[in-house]
Amino acid sequence: MDDDLPTDFQVIVVGTGMVESIVAAACSRIGKNVLHLDSSDHYGGLWASYNFDGLQKFIKEVNSDPKRQQQVYNLSEKWYIEKETPQEEKKEEGQDKTEDSKAEPPKKVWSQANFTSEYRKFNIDMTPKLLFSRGPLVELLISSNIARYAEFRCVTRVLTWLNDRLMPVPCSRADVFATEAVSIVEKRMLMKMLTSIVGYNEEEMNNEFKDWNDKTFKEYLTHKGLTPNLIHYVLYAIAGGTDKMPCLEGVKECKKFLMSLGRYGNTPFLWPMYGSGELPQCFCRLCAVFGGVYCLNRPIDKVETKTVDEGKTMVTIESKSKTLNCDHLVIGINECPKELLSPEPAESCDISKAIFITNGTILPSEKEPLSLLRFPPLTEEDNAVTVLEVGPATGSCPKGLCKYQPLGSILRRHSLN
Repeated sequence: MDDDLPTDFQVIVVGTGMVESIVAAACSRIGKNVLHLDSSDHYGGLWASYNFDGLQKFIKEVNSDPKRQQQVYNLSEKWYIEKETPQEEKKEEGQDKTEDSKAEPPKKVWSQANFTSEYRKFNIDMTPKLLFSRGPLVELLISSNIARYAEFRCVTRVLTWLNDRLMPVPCSRADVFATEAVSIVEKRMLMKMLTSIVGYNEEEMNNEFKDWNDKTFKEYLTHKGLTPNLIHYVLYAIAGGTDKMPCLEGVKECKKFLMSLGRYGNTPFLWPMYGSGELPQCFCRLCAVFGGVYCLNRPIDKVETKTVDEGKTMVTIESKSKTLNCDHLVIGINECPKELLSPEPAESCDISKAIFITNGTILPSEKEPLSLLRFPPLTEEDNAVTVLEVGPATGSCPKGLCKYQPLGSILRRHSLN
């Protein structure tokens, strides 16, 4: 491959994360000669979806060489099942089958051994991404015809934690009038509030809420006479906010939620089949279709600029003893040599992520659920937590298991040197 790889390109993109892949696809689509590199042996970067074996390799890589993945730290894994299936359980399962073949099959007893044996059936996301049905990313996928490279499923239910139990959030008009969680009077108040929010355009919204710039969305909802029950649904479940959410931000989040309802299903959210790692790969496919060249397992050793004929500046890249030239270089921060990074401290934040794999759903239903749980903050200082529940129908895990992923909780903001 080294001998066959050309040396001169108009654009070189380093890193196959979401942003880099979109840039590569856009450049290739308008006729630029594009080379797309990645130091890893797979696509996606920190947007990748791993099978279970791939996840083990990623954990080992981060813990053994922290400098290679500087944006990932404090990575650990915990098991809550036995290494091997107990022999007694195996015997009991066999006896049940012979005694009554018509009885329901016993629930599978998972061990670490049979869990890891089905490693290929997992797709575990490093950066899980839900899409609003009318959001800019979905519109981009449709307008660029990239949607043909991916499959999606609509989230089947939105849940919230209310009165010490999980409750479904009424999303559509039919849900609002069918639910018993709110009274008739509250239903009318809720529909009136949501209808007015949907009706605002950008200018009307700014004019309507100009006196609320220094107040919270919760204060606005209280001012409108909504009951604590309705305030919970609107503020925490629909807007996905906290008690400190600014008023205008809350209104915009509600409108974004409401405008995406009914396009593809009963909720406003779409989830990519086989995980969010498919999204950057879709853009990589488009780039390749229009002539983009791909080369994985190729780290960047050195980046320099040089002046050629007529004062034109060219970028040269040293990679595996080969010199590559380009007019424009786009490089992800995770792939960028340290000497190219600005010495000025930049504002950053720590994001806590977790993955939980269990053998049961958080709230039983007739069909396999694809759920979004918006868990409100328990105190004023806490953050809200959004959790995604996916099952085997999304290609994310084997039959009999469910995968839960919090979609990111900001721990603290700080200046990053």
